[in-house]
Amino acid sequence: MDLTSRLLAEYDQIVIYGAKGWIGRSAVSLLFANEPVLQQEQILFIGSKTELSCETGLPLNVYSAIEGAQRIRSRALFLNAAYLRREKLAGIEPEEYRRKNNEIISFGLELIKSGRIKTFINLSSGVANQGSVKNFELVTDPYARSKIIGEILFAEACNSAPTHLLNCRIYNISGKYVNEFNNLALTNFIAQAKQNIQMISVKSPSTLRTYVDSVDLVLVLLELSLKQGSYQIDSGGDLISLGDLALVVSNISKVSKVEIPTSFEKSPDYFGNYLEFNELAKNLGIKLKNIHEQTMETMKAFL
Repeated sequence: MDLTSRLLAEYDQIVIYGAKGWIGRSAVSLLFANEPVLQQEQILFIGSKTELSCETGLPLNVYSAIEGAQRIRSRALFLNAAYLRREKLAGIEPEEYRRKNNEIISFGLELIKSGRIKTFINLSSGVANQGSVKNFELVTDPYARSKIIGEILFAEACNSAPTHLLNCRIYNISGKYVNEFNNLALTNFIAQAKQNIQMISVKSPSTLRTYVDSVDLVLVLLELSLKQGSYQIDSGGDLISLGDLALVVSNISKVSKVEIPTSFEKSPDYFGNYLEFNELAKNLGIKLKNIHEQTMETMKAFL
């Protein structure tokens, strides 16, 4: 059976919260890969507002949280991919940013407490590894603080429900569904190459990061949800320096060279236990795209 059929044999419903976002669209591409015949309620899309499928480009309608909550069945698989990214802080006050993210967290908590969620997949962030139940009060960054609080509250709620919790801390993802082009190293390098700039500028070439294709990431999480257990994992993929990442973009684009500064202040490395994720993917029979393949996929987002 294909992935969607196997999931629906285990769960009464698949719910994607944040269906129009980067991860949400990655999930959609997997669930509808074989164009299975699905009823409207078998897969439920939830977003910030109700929209018809013809307005969103998705296979099914998207419902607001209020309307979507009324349509969620019991024994559901819930993919929590809704969140205001850090970039949104540039346009709104920190307090408003926290309020909106708290609303998103509260929606997931209420559904867990309702007893209708069999497995809850929470897409967290690598920034959450700096906090714990004991010291998260010391974290002042609104984005990191919200991610840490979300992890704590979801873990408590799932433990009480009980609901299986699959919490994944995402470090860096790539792919054709990318929707952030200004603040990410990979998309920044590609944008420079697309503009036919002769030199791709790298400010901190020795900084290390891991990259995994967003569709591959979701595939691992969905396959893992069929194992019927709770997991805490970090995203994985290829470990690469930003200097080498720029070289990959340069080699593919064939229009730009890489400018490495002679002196620079190194940015912090940003990766988690990527080897565990990679081994998990291997055991699930999933071949992750390498960084060259990931870059090729990410370039499609610019078309």
